[in-house]
Amino acid sequence: MSTAAAAGHIGAGSVVEWHDDEGDVSVPVQAYLVYPDVHVGRIMTGVVVVPDCAGFSTTYVRTFADNLAEQGYKVIVLELSVTTATADEWTNSGTFRKWRDSAVAAEATTVRRALRCRDLLKHTYEVQRVGVLGLGYGAEVAIRLANSFDAVALLSPTALPAPSPSIPTLLVAGDRNEYIDSSKIKAFVESFPSSPHAVRVRVVPGQRHGFALSRIADEDAATLAIADILDWFIMHLHRFRTALCTSDGDPWWPQGKNGPFYNVGLGRWQAQRASWLTVTRPRPPKPEPVALELLLEGLTSMKRTYDLPHPMALADLVGIYIDIWDINQ
Repeated sequence: MSTAAAAGHIGAGSVVEWHDDEGDVSVPVQAYLVYPDVHVGRIMTGVVVVPDCAGFSTTYVRTFADNLAEQGYKVIVLELSVTTATADEWTNSGTFRKWRDSAVAAEATTVRRALRCRDLLKHTYEVQRVGVLGLGYGAEVAIRLANSFDAVALLSPTALPAPSPSIPTLLVAGDRNEYIDSSKIKAFVESFPSSPHAVRVRVVPGQRHGFALSRIADEDAATLAIADILDWFIMHLHRFRTALCTSDGDPWWPQGKNGPFYNVGLGRWQAQRASWLTVTRPRPPKPEPVALELLLEGLTSMKRTYDLPHPMALADLVGIYIDIWDINQ
């Protein structure tokens, strides 16, 4: 395996190359590798990204990988054996369907490359737990690879093959997706056991295929979708469980119009806190104020103390004293 500097390439990482023993050995296989800076410390978790139909060299895929690395993962994006334009996947065009047939025919090669990327992270970069993230068409490959990884995340899949029920799987898609509808999502979810951590589905209203990656029209929707992916990987790739609070170590995603950052830990804590705030005892009604005449009569007498006829609000009592002060002045 060899590593080429990122000069002349998009992204903060490097392009790695190796020769496929079962394919054309004269043509090197490439992948995009990026990992956090040295000051982050020892990184024990990684993610293999299977890209959409345009492959690993597009700006949005490499930027996505760079941002994922900023969250503390070693990330590698494999290259597909055949590619086509991103717009073809958006529109589910005839060109895309023809390309998909050729990609399915070469799926064994794509699977072999994905497993090589996983082994590269584990053996060369000392990663212990590896997740797989499928983008668009890459989600189909990620589902078939699920048994070889510790967690699976699918973003805007073009199809939903039979999943691996034993592997935690996250599905994020828009409700206007051009490929999958609610019936396909329901059948996909029913393939999993009833365990709460086996599968999670996020269907984002009003969003189309690629809404959080190559076709961003709503930054807030994209931000929340990607935050779900980060949350899923934290839950299943790290050996700890996030406490019901937030800290400086919580994951952040620096996008969106509603403020510069989205704190995943804070969002989860706020959602759980809402279930705690249940009314267990009705609040007593506010007492009626004591008549001004009775107070003036009692306070202007020779007594040093005066017993109120019934309780009253402190604000009302303060207002009475202010009135008495004004009268005495």
